[in-house]
Amino acid sequence: MPSSVAFQWLQFLLTIFGGILIFIVSQAVLKLVIEPVQQFKGAIGLTANTLLRHRGKLTNGLEDAELSAKVFDHAAELVSKAEVIVCYRLAAFLFRLPSRKNIVEASRELNGIGHETRDSNPPFTHMAQIPKPLSVRRNHDSLIKIAELLRVKTAYE
Repeated sequence: MPSSVAFQWLQFLLTIFGGILIFIVSQAVLKLVIEPVQQFKGAIGLTANTLLRHRGKLTNGLEDAELSAKVFDHAAELVSKAEVIVCYRLAAFLFRLPSRKNIVEASRELNGIGHETRDSNPPFTHMAQIPKPLSVRRNHDSLIKIAELLRVKTAYE
């Protein structure tokens, strides 16, 4: 009889410790992988939103300091949010994320767009904006490349 009681207590303790262990592991996976992946996917979505919303300005080569700053921010945010994800290769496979190489390349393209759209006119100049033909082509090509690298839409086609 005493061995039966000892076995029941052992079973009870193992069940409690097993439950605690499962809780700890699930929280670690949630905080270290799933939440950063969701934040990263959100950053990709916001980047695509900005590129779609301001596509006209980008593809017409117009200068806009606010848009330029926003694009630079998206480029940095993509790289930083990807760096936080633990076991990125595994997470990329499981959640269909772009490779780190593609993220860096897309960020370079975003920086190029930000550079092309920055306001180079001093604030006291009230000249009408003249589209820059080279910027038009570069931005258009960059939008296509970003769409491929991040697997998002950057055009309503």
